Amino acid sequence: MKPRLASLLDYYYESMSPTLQALEEKRLAILSSLKKAALMLACLGTVLFFVLSRTNVFTPLHAFLLSAMSGFLIFMFIYRHERAGYDSLFKDLVIEKMIHFLDPSLIYAKMDSIDAHEYERSELFNEAYDRFSGKDLVRGEIEGVKVRFCDLHVEKKVRTKNGKEEWSDIFSGLFFVADFNKTFHAKVVVLPDVAERSLGILGTWLQGVNPSRGELIKLDHVAFEKLFVVYGDDQIESRYILSHALMERIVAFHQKIDKPLYLSFVDSKLFLALHYTKPLFEPILTRSLLEFKSIKDYFELLMMITNIVTEFKLNEKLWSKR
Repeated sequence: MKPRLASLLDYYYESMSPTLQALEEKRLAILSSLKKAALMLACLGTVLFFVLSRTNVFTPLHAFLLSAMSGFLIFMFIYRHERAGYDSLFKDLVIEKMIHFLDPSLIYAKMDSIDAHEYERSELFNEAYDRFSGKDLVRGEIEGVKVRFCDLHVEKKVRTKNGKEEWSDIFSGLFFVADFNKTFHAKVVVLPDVAERSLGILGTWLQGVNPSRGELIKLDHVAFEKLFVVYGDDQIESRYILSHALMERIVAFHQKIDKPLYLSFVDSKLFLALHYTKPLFEPILTRSLLEFKSIKDYFELLMMITNIVTEFKLNEKLWSKR
């Protein structure tokens, strides 16, 4: 039986809270240092602005921008220096403890991630990428099902209208891999149905002529079809994988999570990607660690992830294997 929120509350006050006092003091010291640095840089920036604006080299606007940018860059350097070590300690004392509280058999490696080969193997995102990074890898067995998941960030370099290069996200968020309880040989990719919802019939036509994805698979589940577009290389086996019951579970999971959801079924494995706009397991400096609500959000996120196995019934041998 999985731990509930009430049991985490007991665990937090009995086992975690005493050890978090030192980390809380470190957090407060960092905040104090950052406030002092911000105040000092604001003063220095103001002085720099007046000095530059009185020269013939800079206009007042240029002097302001140069002063503000210099202050910002120096502050970011101080910010990263000050919190160096805090994030790592937070993960040791909070994230790793909660993972082991949920399931002592799970292994946590805060600096590791799913590798690029596995990401490509999922075929969820076909765009070429220029930067691949991840962290907070968790691996092990949940309910007898082998799983791996991590916080993943994949980016590409793009050129703006002004000719400048910028980094653009291909994917950022939770990447989850688990053994699927059916053996299959076909590949099935389930993506958010953006085109049909935006363009209607034209979107459906465009989905049907996407050569990089394979055959368009139309399914007889209305709610699922409204949310997702499905590609596969075998119509029959795609329907064998995406049973009506599984589509029901995917729709329910999507409604509960309410985030862009990507799924693929490759080599008898389930790949799942959930898009998040912020890192999953990073500490928030403005939150006290001595308040349970600061910890609760991380616990609920971990519960949601580990519950994927039971949400999709990956632990149940519902179907005979071919």
